Amino acid sequence: MIVAGDDAHTRLVYRSPEVTAFFPLEPATRGHTLVVPNRHVADLTDLTAREAQDVGEAVLRSARAIRSALSPDGLNVIQSTGEAATQTVPHVHFHLVPRWTGDRMTLSWPAGAAEDDQAQNQTLAAIQSVLFSEAGAVAPEDRRQHLSFIQAVITRMSQASSSSKSWLLPIVTLTYGYAITKKSLLVALLGCLAILVFGVLDANYLKQERAFRKLYDDVAAGRPIPAFSLNPTLASPAGTRQNYWPDRRDLRSWAIAPFYGPLILAGLGVVGWLLSRRYS
Repeated sequence: MIVAGDDAHTRLVYRSPEVTAFFPLEPATRGHTLVVPNRHVADLTDLTAREAQDVGEAVLRSARAIRSALSPDGLNVIQSTGEAATQTVPHVHFHLVPRWTGDRMTLSWPAGAAEDDQAQNQTLAAIQSVLFSEAGAVAPEDRRQHLSFIQAVITRMSQASSSSKSWLLPIVTLTYGYAITKKSLLVALLGCLAILVFGVLDANYLKQERAFRKLYDDVAAGRPIPAFSLNPTLASPAGTRQNYWPDRRDLRSWAIAPFYGPLILAGLGVVGWLLSRRYS
């Protein structure tokens, strides 16, 4: 047996306690190599996590050796599971097939998509549902820890919003008071500018807080979000462009418009009063 090392005719590439790599009896191209787990496993999905890691590392190591030694134009990594997928040997194996332009290998894909857009979305949802439910079943504590990380970011965004308001109030009081007492139009305009800057900054905090709340809801609901990811764009539909500027609904929020709106109106009132005195 090849894995046991009992076949003297085998062109063995290397063997470890977990994995064996060797040339098949009839290589498709020069350097064609098979990588197999030493334990008998008929189906790819029956590999343990450790075996999958060992096989993956062996495939990568062998591929690098082939590329370095033979300098092929390309390399196919082929794994077939099931009769419909052309599996003929009931043992998991990976083909590493070096490729050269014009070689005798023939691989082709059918033209066109197998499903329309709606069917693809349903297929995607089905696969993601199983994928995430399996991950969640293995380590439910990971999801709770993930949620605590997201909640910490939400809390930090909320605190940053409160701090921006606290910093702005003395700035507005100082600039508006100075502008009125000293009849300084420039200081009044600086006060208005400070309100605009802090308002946009605060609205962005709100935008980020909402994005992380959406991420929190998706993780809590068991949607397919990578473990411990703190990227809120993963909770957005595919293809959505990331916009770092506050949206209209952020600016019109009760936490933004009712606070910054009166302050900017007061500043414009001061500016108008100073202009009227200047040209009166």
